[in-house]
Amino acid sequence: MTPEAAFNLFRFNDVALLSLALLALVVLLWHPRRGGATFSGFALAQEALRPSRGPGFQRLLIAAGLAVLAVALARPQAGRAIVEREQAGRDLQVVIDLSGSMQVDDLLDEKGQRMDRLAAVMQAAKRFVTNRPNDRIGLVFFGDRALTSCPLTYDHETVVQFIERTERQQRTLWNAGHEKGLLGNATNLGLGLGSAVRGLNDPKSKGRAVILITDGADSRELPSWVDPVEAARHARSKGVMVYGIGVGNPNGTRSERDPFTGRVRTTRLPGYLQPDMARLETIVAQADGKAFRANDRAGLDEVFARIDELEPTPRVIRMQEDYADRNQWMLVLGTLLIAMALVLEPRLRGVA
Repeated sequence: MTPEAAFNLFRFNDVALLSLALLALVVLLWHPRRGGATFSGFALAQEALRPSRGPGFQRLLIAAGLAVLAVALARPQAGRAIVEREQAGRDLQVVIDLSGSMQVDDLLDEKGQRMDRLAAVMQAAKRFVTNRPNDRIGLVFFGDRALTSCPLTYDHETVVQFIERTERQQRTLWNAGHEKGLLGNATNLGLGLGSAVRGLNDPKSKGRAVILITDGADSRELPSWVDPVEAARHARSKGVMVYGIGVGNPNGTRSERDPFTGRVRTTRLPGYLQPDMARLETIVAQADGKAFRANDRAGLDEVFARIDELEPTPRVIRMQEDYADRNQWMLVLGTLLIAMALVLEPRLRGVA
């Protein structure tokens, strides 16, 4: 359980016993009728009728003691309530394509500015991770090869840091002219999917799913190629759902710099730089999943929101209250006040 909030509390455990404080009021207001007295002279009568503070002070002590004891018997308690959230979510693996085509800037941001696919995917993935506080989330990146960057964890801040670090490293390599980047220039869908499924090995999880994000066609020519259809069937046998997201604008263009003139020109995208949605749908169907197309950054957010609906997170809230009596000193004080009144009674009677 993870603490979400804490509150300081106060209460009386036996509120009805506060009514005993009325006894204090009765004692305080009670005035016994004084019996008649016979005086032999005017001086004695004058002394006897002089106002006396003795009995009144005694009643005040007793009344105060009774009032304090009444409050003590009602058991005033100070406590603290802690609202806790149970980590009862799902296990989700986010699998992101790092092939060279992720550099294509055919997507638009909310301002209509061009952005490349990698930036759009990484931004949407970070928002998705942040919005799933109850889930364990892991990260797998793939190209020719696959890399489990972050195993399943509730530490979503760390997941976001891995996303940001991987994007920086990939861009550094691309900017330096290393087109293969971190994991190669191809799209080994089956290897990425299989690596993610291996990380979902907790059968006690309330739900397990892979979110496979790609922007290109499956690279069957790779020596390390893994059949993604078979990988999806294996996922289903393990009780793992697979969702696919194809990223790319079907009418998109890309910006290219002419190496001779330095000018930037815009060209239409060839088909091999588009996600193979028919293939992606075949893959996810083996694991009872769904495939989605994201044509821009807003489309990615919509797709992740749709997956949120398909994979709702169980949310269990529990409030734990802890109270402790705070009446010990009241019991002592009330007893002392009454004892003081009884000890002083002979003197007060003498004064009276």
